Amino acid sequence: MHTFVMSLVLSLAPACGHAATSANTSTAPAATASRDAAAKPRITAEAAQATALKQVPGTVLASELEREHGRWIYSIEIQPTDRAQPRKEVEVDGDTGAVLAIEDEDRDRDD
Repeated sequence: MHTFVMSLVLSLAPACGHAATSANTSTAPAATASRDAAAKPRITAEAAQATALKQVPGTVLASELEREHGRWIYSIEIQPTDRAQPRKEVEVDGDTGAVLAIEDEDRDRDD
């Protein structure tokens, strides 16, 4: 009897393991899709730069994408067309494309 029970348990084990794997696999794509959506911004770097240049006409010197406080933020450094003006840093929301801030860059920077 003991041998029969062990054989039955062993024969059912792969089926149970497969069912558990199938259940985990069915939920994995939804979880992955949520992470993928947060893994990249909705707005492209080019679109963010175009938005920034509308606010501060000039030349883009540098552009950086960072995740800050759960949001994607593009930081775009611009040398205004009027070179007497200090360089500006324009922050653009990576999901909405809204301009969040425009600040003067420190003139003492060496980069």
